[in-house]
Amino acid sequence: MKFIKLLLLMLTGGCLSLDSQAQSFGDFLKNSAVEAARSAVAGNVNRAVTATVDKAFKGGAEATASDAAQPAGADTAAAPAAVSAPAAAAKLAVPPGCLRMRGASLVLGPKPDSFEHAILWPENAHCPVGGFTHFEFKAAQEAKHAFRKASEVRCNDCEGGYYPDAWGGRSLIKKGDYATEFPKLLVSLKQGESVGWKGNKYHVSITALGAQPIGETPCKQFRYQLKDGGKQVAEYIGMFCEYTRPYSSKATWNEVV
Repeated sequence: MKFIKLLLLMLTGGCLSLDSQAQSFGDFLKNSAVEAARSAVAGNVNRAVTATVDKAFKGGAEATASDAAQPAGADTAAAPAAVSAPAAAAKLAVPPGCLRMRGASLVLGPKPDSFEHAILWPENAHCPVGGFTHFEFKAAQEAKHAFRKASEVRCNDCEGGYYPDAWGGRSLIKKGDYATEFPKLLVSLKQGESVGWKGNKYHVSITALGAQPIGETPCKQFRYQLKDGGKQVAEYIGMFCEYTRPYSSKATWNEVV
């Protein structure tokens, strides 16, 4: 108890005389007092006193200036950084070639062997995306565009001088909104069934190939054919999928390709 009282007097600025035979230990106490005083200036008197007393009882030689001058809360301040580092690393872990998306949580991965039409599997299936509408089908879209271009027929009273016979599907919808009713017409077809129309030059047919989902999203695939008489001019594989569109609360069938 006498030692503790002596040490506390030193830390609060009191005068202390040391025996010449304990000079080395006295030096340690003086150094500790100086460091504790520095901590006190920063408003940490209690922490400095407690830390110094603990060091003295555990072996004064282990006490260092950095220990005594450590600001209050330094230990706890380092904890959040240690916890957040893995989270930050995970946030940065975006596969090469992928875009960072808010709320991205959907990843498909490689095409299953059971999925027959490779061109209709998303090209960015390895990327985390926020929803089905963010999947990319660039090659399939290019094939669709080439099909439409092949079906163009020259006209005198249309914009650009050409009109695609591939757009003649409106003739199949007698009532209701085309954007709603045409998808319903196609998805109602059984595998192998077809619908079609005759344009200004070409005949277009759409045949149901079956239903193969994309992950957990229901999808149906179709073969589009363009013929001039009995000769095939072009074709491509298209797809409709059932999902909830942005700003909608109900899942509907939508043309993907």
